[in-house]
Amino acid sequence: MRSLNLWSDAAKGLITKSSCRFVMATLSSMNKRQIMLIVSIAAILIVVLATILTYNSLVRKEQGVERTWGNIEAAYQMRIDKIPLVLSAVNSSMTFEKSLLENITLLRTQWLSEVGKDVAANVNTTQQLDSKISALLLAINENYPTLKSIQVVQDFIAIVDETENIILAQRVFYNDSVASYNSAVRGFPGNLFGFSEAQYYQRGQ
Repeated sequence: MRSLNLWSDAAKGLITKSSCRFVMATLSSMNKRQIMLIVSIAAILIVVLATILTYNSLVRKEQGVERTWGNIEAAYQMRIDKIPLVLSAVNSSMTFEKSLLENITLLRTQWLSEVGKDVAANVNTTQQLDSKISALLLAINENYPTLKSIQVVQDFIAIVDETENIILAQRVFYNDSVASYNSAVRGFPGNLFGFSEAQYYQRGQ
């Protein structure tokens, strides 16, 4: 009987040890799966969070470009408003610059149609207008000096001079915003979102 009891105790011990090993192995296996699941979820959350942050950063930078360009538009609007008056005043005298006057009229109309809608196109049109307005003022100064005695022409020249420093100062802020935005658009992961690069505002073109 004693030997049977000993065998019974030994068997119970083995069963208990085996059960413990099985339970520990099961728990260990479950923990690994749980850890892998947690790690996977955390990785997904990090990627999603990074994506959201990058996208929001691009949107903010794009809005910064639009906002700083809006400051230039506000100053340039003062020139735009005066163009019809000055062209009307000089049209009959500047017979050799008809194409220049027509180009300015067309560019003015185009500029107004782009305001608040397409910054890149508006930048390009503004640069063309810069060139044409400079050509107009140069022609008046060199070939038609008597036109400078007309009040409308004087007012236009004054507006151009008045807004020049404002535009030059705002151009610095705008181009800085463009540089920051374009850098983000070209870099990873910003280049995955399909944002278009903004155009710099160059003067004297």
